[in-house]
Amino acid sequence: MTFSVKLSIAITLVVVVALSVAAAVGGPAARASYVTALENTLAAQVDGAMSAQRLRVESVRGEVERLAQSPRVVAAMGSADGSVVAKTAEDELRFALQSGGRGSTFVFLDLDGAVVAVRRGAEDATRPIAATLGPLVRGRAETALLYLAVDGRVIEAVVAPVVDVGVDEQLGFLALCVPFTAPRPLELPDGAVLRVGLRVGDEVFGGDLADAMRAAAAAALNAAGINDGRMDVEFAVADEPMIAYAQTIAEKPLAQYVAVASLAGTSRAVQSLMVRLLIAGAVALVTGLVIAGWIARSLSRPVADMSTAARAIEKGDYTVRVPVRDRGELGQLATRFNEMGAGLALRDQYRRVLDVVTDPEVAEELLAGKLDLGGTSKDVGVLFCDIRGFTSLTEHMDPPQVIAMLNEHMTLLTKVAYDHGGVVDKFVGDLIMVTFGAPKGAPDDAQRLARCAIAMVRARAAANEGSARPIRIGIGCAFGTVVAGCMGSTQRLDYTVLGARVNLAARLCSKAPAMSVYIDAGVMDRIESASVQELPPLEAKGFSEQIRAFELMAIGDLQALQVARGHG
Repeated sequence: MTFSVKLSIAITLVVVVALSVAAAVGGPAARASYVTALENTLAAQVDGAMSAQRLRVESVRGEVERLAQSPRVVAAMGSADGSVVAKTAEDELRFALQSGGRGSTFVFLDLDGAVVAVRRGAEDATRPIAATLGPLVRGRAETALLYLAVDGRVIEAVVAPVVDVGVDEQLGFLALCVPFTAPRPLELPDGAVLRVGLRVGDEVFGGDLADAMRAAAAAALNAAGINDGRMDVEFAVADEPMIAYAQTIAEKPLAQYVAVASLAGTSRAVQSLMVRLLIAGAVALVTGLVIAGWIARSLSRPVADMSTAARAIEKGDYTVRVPVRDRGELGQLATRFNEMGAGLALRDQYRRVLDVVTDPEVAEELLAGKLDLGGTSKDVGVLFCDIRGFTSLTEHMDPPQVIAMLNEHMTLLTKVAYDHGGVVDKFVGDLIMVTFGAPKGAPDDAQRLARCAIAMVRARAAANEGSARPIRIGIGCAFGTVVAGCMGSTQRLDYTVLGARVNLAARLCSKAPAMSVYIDAGVMDRIESASVQELPPLEAKGFSEQIRAFELMAIGDLQALQVARGHG
C-alpha cells in the first residue's frame, strides 16, 4: 500500500470520526468549545497586557535602580536633604516621568517607610501614595513592582532600595509611581467585547468597565477564593452571562489583570459552529483525498533541503536557511531548523557581546563553567580609583560631554588594568574597581596590583598634558581574604568580591590625595622593590580599630609618584 493511499485513508477516517463526535456531542460540546476559545482569547488579551506591562516596567527599572545607587542621591539621603534628593530625581527620571504620563510622580522613603522627598509640584497627589506605600516597603532589599489602590485609582510603583554601594548600606527606598492605564477594549468578530481591568485587593478597577460589571466581577473573583496564579469565573450582570479571566502580576499586595467578556452570543456561536463544522468536514474530506497524492510526492523535497542545510551548518555556515514551503509538520520542522541555525549564530554573537559587557577573563570562566556560583574565599587584591572633584568638573558640562569624558577616562584605565593582568570588576559613576586574584590567582597578584596603581596615575598624568579639563584621580588598594562569586538575583548575576578588604580599599581610595596611591599593610607585606611612606594611623568607617596604611611612591622601574603629579 503506497504512502498516498495510506494518507487518503487516514484523512477519511479523521474527518468521519470528527464529524461523528461533533454530531454525538452536539450543542454542549460546541458551547464548551466556544467558552474555551473565549477563555483563551481572554488569556491572550491579558498576556498581551502583561507583556506590555513588563516592557514598560523594564524600561524604567534600570533608571530607577541606577538612580537609587547614584552617589548624589546616596549623599543627599545620608544627610536627609530632601530638596537635593527631589531635584536629582527630577533630573534623572524626567524621561520616565514623561513616558508615564500625567500624574506620574516619585517618592523617597526612609527604611521605616517615612517620606524623605517627593516630586516638586506634585506634593498633594503624592502624599496619599506615599502613605499607602510606606508600610509595604519596610524590610525590602530588592527592586519590586507594587500596585496600589489610592483614591479610587490604581498606581503602578517601581520600588528600588537606595544603597550606598561603597559601604553596602541601605538608606531607604525610591519609588517611581505611574497611574495605571487599562488597555483598550477588543471587539471580536461575533460582536463580543473584551475589556481589561486590574484587580487590587478585593476591588476591580478599569475605565472601560461599568460600575456594575466591575462590582460583579470582583464579587465573583473574591467568592472563588483563589488569590494567585490564573483563574476564570462565570457570573451575571442583569441576567446577562459574563466570564472573567484573571492572572496574578503581584502578590503583596495582590494585583491581577482581569479580562471580562459577555457570553450572550453563545447560542449563535453554537449554531454557526455546527454548520461550519459540517461544511468544513465535507470540504476537508474531498480536498484531503485530492491532495493526498500531492503531499506524498512533495514530501521528499523538504527532506532534501534540510539534508543540504545540515551539511552546511556542520561546516560552520550558520546563515543557511531552509525554505518553509507549507504550514504542516514539515513546515514546522523547517522553521525549527532555521531557528536552530539562528540560535547557533546568536550563541556566537552572545560570546562576543559577553566579552564586551563582562571582563574577558570572567566571561571565559563563566562559559567554561569554572566559576563557583556559591562563592568561595580567596586572597585577592582590590583597587579602587575615582575622580577627584568630579561634581565641580562636570557641573557645566552637557550630559553627552560627561559620558564622552568618562568613556575616554575609563578606556584609559581599563587598558592599564588589562596590561597588568587585572580584572575590571565594575564601573560605578566615576569609579572603577579592579581585582587581582579573582577568578584566577597568581603569586605576584600584589606586585601587579601595586604596579597597576602607579601606572594608572602616570597614564592619567600623561593624558592630562594639554587637556582643557585635566582629570585628577585618587587610588586605594588592599589585599587579603575576600568572598568571590556570582552574586545578585535569579534574573541578573554579577561576578564580584565582597569583604573587609574590599571596604578598606574603598576607604583608602576616598582618603588618598589627588594623583596619589594609598595601600594597606596586606599589599605592603607582599610587594618588593617598593618605595613607600608610612602614614599616621587612619580612622575608617566600618573599622573598629585604626588602619595602618602607606603611600606608595614607586615600585620597581616605575618612577616616584611625584614625577607623575607634576603632570597632573
